[in-house]
Amino acid sequence: MALRAAIASGNWSNPATWNGGVLPGPGDIVASNNFTVTIDQNINVDTLTNTAQSLITAVPLMTSNTTPSGIVTGLGGTSAYIAFNGSVSQNSFTNANPGDFFGYEFTSPKAIDMFTFVLGGSITTNISFQSWDGSAWITLYTAVLAGVNTFTSPLIGNSVAYIKYRFLINTTATLQMRETYLYEYLSTTAAVAGGGFILNSGITVTTTGETGLSAGSTDLITFSSSGTATINCGTGNILRPTSASAISTIKVTGGGTLSITGNLEPGSTNGTSRILHITTTAGAVVNVTGRVYGGNSNGILTDVSCTLNVIGNVLGTNTNGPVASIWFGAGGTLNVTGNIYGSEGFNNNGYGIYFNIGNLNITGNVYGGENQGVNDWGIQIVGIATVYITGNLFSGNSPSTNNFPAINCTTASYINQVGAIYAGRNSVGFVSSSSTAINLLTGPFVCNEYGFFPYQVVRMHLIPSTSSYFEFRDETTNGAIQPGAIAPATRLVSPATLVDNLAVSDVRFGTTYALGTLTGTLRMPSANQVTFGIPVDNTFGNAVLTAASVWDYLVSNITVENSIGMRLKNVATPQSVGEQLEAFLRLD
Repeated sequence: MALRAAIASGNWSNPATWNGGVLPGPGDIVASNNFTVTIDQNINVDTLTNTAQSLITAVPLMTSNTTPSGIVTGLGGTSAYIAFNGSVSQNSFTNANPGDFFGYEFTSPKAIDMFTFVLGGSITTNISFQSWDGSAWITLYTAVLAGVNTFTSPLIGNSVAYIKYRFLINTTATLQMRETYLYEYLSTTAAVAGGGFILNSGITVTTTGETGLSAGSTDLITFSSSGTATINCGTGNILRPTSASAISTIKVTGGGTLSITGNLEPGSTNGTSRILHITTTAGAVVNVTGRVYGGNSNGILTDVSCTLNVIGNVLGTNTNGPVASIWFGAGGTLNVTGNIYGSEGFNNNGYGIYFNIGNLNITGNVYGGENQGVNDWGIQIVGIATVYITGNLFSGNSPSTNNFPAINCTTASYINQVGAIYAGRNSVGFVSSSSTAINLLTGPFVCNEYGFFPYQVVRMHLIPSTSSYFEFRDETTNGAIQPGAIAPATRLVSPATLVDNLAVSDVRFGTTYALGTLTGTLRMPSANQVTFGIPVDNTFGNAVLTAASVWDYLVSNITVENSIGMRLKNVATPQSVGEQLEAFLRLD
C-alpha cells in the first residue's frame, strides 16, 4: 500500500499529474493534494481523498521473514520480521556490533525516501541506511542516534527505485529494535488538504478500502456530465466532509446518472449542518446501494427535482435540526428499498427522511425515533406528496417518554400504505393532521400494551384485506394514559376475514365479495320478467300485460288436446252448425 499524491492539476491518465510519474493503482491511497484531477479512465484504488494524509509504510505487516511478501534478512534470525510486523511491543533483536545489519527486500523496486525507528529504550549509536544497486551497497543516509527511542529521518531525496534496502550498524550498541517503517518517495510529498476529482462520463471508480471516499473541506468528487458513471466502494464507507459548509463528498451537477455503492457514514469527525454525502442537480438520477446515515448533518440533499433510488436502510440523524439522512426538497421521485429509522438516543429533529414535494415510494418498515429526541420521526412530510409504502409502521417503543411516530404528515398528501401500524409507548404510529389528506390504509392496526392508538388521522380510508383488524386495549387503559398493568387486548375483525359477512343466500347469484372468497347464490329475475312498475334491485319491472297479449298467448297453441286454444277452435258457430245440418239432410 502506498500513498499517491497529485503534483499538478490534470488528467488521471497523465503520469505528469502524479508525484514520481507513476499512475496510482490497486491498494493505493490517492490524495488530490490541493489539485484538481479529472478521472478519465477506469480506476481501482484503496481510497480517494482530499484530506491531508499521514505517511504510510511501503512494507506490508510481516508475519514471518517471508510472509505476506518480500524478505526480511539480518539481525534477529527467524524473528527478524518483528521489526516490520506493525507492533512496538516486541524486540526483533537487542544487541548489535559494527558490521551487523538488518533489511528488507521488496518484490518490485521501490524508491524509499524516509524511514522511522521505534526502539525499546534510549539508544546511542550510528546506523547507515543503504540500497543495493545490483553490484554494491550505496549509503543513502547515516543516522546518528543519541539517547533516543524514536527516530524519523528527514526526506533523503532518493527518487531511484531499488529492490533491496538495509540498515548497517556502525558502532557497538545494545539496540532494542521494536519497529521499522520505510516510506516511499511518493508517500513523502508534503500532505496538503483540498482539491478534488472530476468524474467523466462512462467511467467506473472502484475503491477497496474500509474507507473508499474521504472528504475534507472541499468537494471530493464532482460528476458534471449528462451521461452515466459508477462509483463502487463495495462494503466500504463513504465519509461525509469533516469541516466547512455547503460542500459534499459527491456532487452531481450535470443532470446525468450516477450509480454509487457504499455505506454513507458520518466518519469519526462530524461536520456541521449541510455538509453532505451527496447533492444533486435538476434532472439527475442517483442510485445508491448501501446504508445512508448522515450523523449530525444531512446525508443526501436534493433541493431540485431529480430521481433518487436507495437500496439500503436509512438511519435518522443525531443532532439538533431539522436535519435528515435524506432531505428531499423540490420534486421528483425518491424510491427506497430498506427500513427507515428516526434517531435513537440523541438530541432532536433527527429524521430518517425529510420529504417536501414529489413522489415517495418505500418498500420496507418505518420506525419512529426513541429516547431523547424531540421530533425524531422516521419520515416527516411537509409538502404535497404522493406516497406509497409497502411495509409496517412502528412508533418508537422505548421506556422513555420521548417516542415518536413512524410518519408525521402535515399536508394534503396522498398516502397509500399496505401493512400494519403499531403504536408504541407514549406515541401513535402514524400522524396525518390535514383534513384534506387522503390516507388509504390496510392495517392491521395494533394498539400499544399501554393503550396508545396506532394512528391519529383526520381522514382515513380502509383498504380491505384478509389481514385487516383493529386490536385495542379495554377501558381500563382510559384509552390514552398508561395504566398500572398491561391491559388485555380485544380485536375487532374486518368483514374481509369472513367474520360478520352476509350469507351467500342473501347475495345475488354470481356476485363475489369478501375479497373474492364468497359468491352469492340468490337468484333474481330480470326486469323484463317482472310486471311493469314493480321494484327490482335498483330499477323497476318492465313486463307489460295487455288484453291482446293475453289473447295471443291463449290461442297460440291449438293442437294440444284439451288446451284453451283447442277448445276455442272447436266451439260451434252458425256456419259450422249449418254445414253439419246440410250434410245430414242431403238426400243424395
